Parts: sequence; structure tokens; C-alpha cells
Amino acid sequence: MKYRSKMISYFKVSYLLQLMTLLEIAVLIFLFKLLQHIHFFQSGNVFLKQSILFPFVMAPVFPQLDAYSRFQNYKLLKDCLYQNGFQARIIKPFTRSRCQRDAVSTAAEELGFLHNCETYFTEHGYKWYHIFPDFLFTHPETLICKAFWLNTFFVKKYQPKYDYKKISNELSKKVEMNILKELAVQ
Repeated sequence: MKYRSKMISYFKVSYLLQLMTLLEIAVLIFLFKLLQHIHFFQSGNVFLKQSILFPFVMAPVFPQLDAYSRFQNYKLLKDCLYQNGFQARIIKPFTRSRCQRDAVSTAAEELGFLHNCETYFTEHGYKWYHIFPDFLFTHPETLICKAFWLNTFFVKKYQPKYDYKKISNELSKKVEMNILKELAVQ
């Protein structure tokens, strides 16, 4: 088991969402520079202008909410995988989207189950380019369900049950002790 800082794990879980946020911010900057030259946005009804621009300004917020939710999934998955070992039933609910699969992969990698995880994804037909959620093509009406919005953007904070830094340190001390014992025997 290898220990990573929370920040590195957060980035590994959400790197695709972070890239999406940066891209949306770049588009916003371009849009605002373009709008400075359009007469409609230089004068007139302020409320109308704000109403038109509000969806564009809010666009970078959603990937960040999703990233936070995926990090909560990662913490939950890491605890479940640590307690039970790798089991398909544990990761199956978290394979619907690329972001969730990134959370599963990160947790599995840190606990030494990455190969099992990648095998599971391959067996179920997932490739690197499967970015969009599965339901988007089979049941697009799910986008307007309250459950989708809550499970995608507003997952409750999960407090891990284990102190993985402490566990990692204890394991490394045991490994060092075993190596020293083996050297002493020789």
C-alpha cells in the first residue's frame, strides 16, 4: 500500500474535471473580451445582460462540484477496498462515468488493486475514450432527475475510517524489520 497526500489523490481523481474547468475559464475570458466590443453589452438593461451571462459564468463551478463529489467517492471506495479487498460488487456502482472510474482507479492503485481494477474495466468494455456517462446515451432523461444532481454534484462529505498514513508507516516499519531480521540471519 502506498500513501499519497490528499492533494495528490484529489488531483488524480479529478484531473479531467480540472482540465475542463481551465478550458471553461479560457472560453469565459475570450467571451468577455469579445463582448466588450459588442454595443449591446456596453449599455442597456443590466438585469438582461446578467441573465444572459449567468450560465456562462456558472459553467466552471459544476466541474468543481463534481470533483469534490468524486473525491468523496474515492474516500469511500478506499475504505471499502481496504476492508474487503477487491470485489467487483464494490466498484460496480462507481463505473458509470469516466470521473467515477478515475476515483475507483486511484483508490485501487493506492491499495495495490490497480491491475484487478483495469481488468474489470476492460472486461466491461470501457476504454480511455469513454468519457461521457453511460446513461447519457441510453437514458438521457436522467439529466433532469433530482437524484442525478444530488449524486453528481452534492455528495455528502465522507470521513475515512482509517488513517492510511499511519497504516503505511506501520507497514514500512514492518518491512524494514523483516529485512533487518533476514540480514541478521545471513
